[in-house]
Amino acid sequence: MMSDIFNIFSIDWWMDENNNALQMTDSVLFLLLAIPVAYLLLCALFSLGKYRNPYPAAAVQHRFLVLFTVLRNGKEVIESINRFLDTQQYPRDKYDVAVAATQLPEEDLITLLQMPVNIVVPDKEYCTKVYAIQQVMERYAPDEYDMIVLFNSDNHIVPNALSLFNDAYYSGCDSIQAHRMAENLNTSIAVLNATSEEINNNLFRLAHTRMGFSSALIGSAMAFDFVMFHERAPKLKGSDISKAMETALLEQNIYTEYLAEVVCYSKKEDNADGYQTQRISWIRAQYTSTFFALRYLPLVLLKGEWDYALKLFQWLMPSRFLLIALVLLCTAGVTLLDWTLAPKWYVLFAALILAFLMALPEGEASRRLRKAIWALPVLMFTAVFSHIKRFFHKKR
Repeated sequence: MMSDIFNIFSIDWWMDENNNALQMTDSVLFLLLAIPVAYLLLCALFSLGKYRNPYPAAAVQHRFLVLFTVLRNGKEVIESINRFLDTQQYPRDKYDVAVAATQLPEEDLITLLQMPVNIVVPDKEYCTKVYAIQQVMERYAPDEYDMIVLFNSDNHIVPNALSLFNDAYYSGCDSIQAHRMAENLNTSIAVLNATSEEINNNLFRLAHTRMGFSSALIGSAMAFDFVMFHERAPKLKGSDISKAMETALLEQNIYTEYLAEVVCYSKKEDNADGYQTQRISWIRAQYTSTFFALRYLPLVLLKGEWDYALKLFQWLMPSRFLLIALVLLCTAGVTLLDWTLAPKWYVLFAALILAFLMALPEGEASRRLRKAIWALPVLMFTAVFSHIKRFFHKKR
């Protein structure tokens, strides 16, 4: 079996006329799916072990702008800001809170006006998160603050967050991703969503930084050097702030650190309909980034920009639920068509499951996972259906 796997890397095997169309198709699909599985397995190995914060206490307390972006749900952001102001241990005169308020009801705007926050209402009623942030940055001069921290409207962060950001920034980190974690575990869908996000944290943030590469950004709980962000914000394109910033940072060879102990709680979708809506929104950005990666990856590799190249490669990978679905589908199909070709697919599926098991988080989400595992086929089907729905919607 192992010799068959290694034979497909030989040009002579592909030139052999005795290898039929099924074998060729099987080999191509196996190679395409084995590459992301091998990558996930490598990341899972690097994610093992305890996290230790490498940054000592800073000698200077820097100035922060804390920015919450909100769409429609004003009461949610009011509660998040109040909790932040009540719990944050950083000196109050060293940070200001701002809100990018989009489509808020009048009563929520009135409440915000009575709070110690700066409110910016974008000049477009319907706009992307990127555009709303750009509108905020136009109100500030580059030297007003040292760092900016970006939150979503539902984010609740640990009390020592700004202090830990400050320590890392003082040590030279200009881009930092905090540890975003699900707050709600009320349904099986929410538990699987929370587990998936924690696996992503271990694979693409903790493991990446241990391998010497930049942490992946996640769209909120992010901190950046203010001058750097002020310069790059007007040039950001698209609707996905994380992908836009990752591109801007890696093009300038700016490293992103991951602080696992800076935990930021957020609400996850707890039903299949909400998950599908979220998936379709994610897929819009994913298709754009996929074509971008196909276009620029060869050039980036030739230039030896390995951090940037790894990010582009990651954008070419299918999502975790979609990858499980594709490997399962191919395994079942090959088993039915020619079972002698199937053993390597079982090995590949086992390697994929092993990678996820090694990257499983500790805590409540893992303890509830066993009872929630029945919902995995629902999320796998939703992941596949989201791509199909997006394809037919695009054709129409």
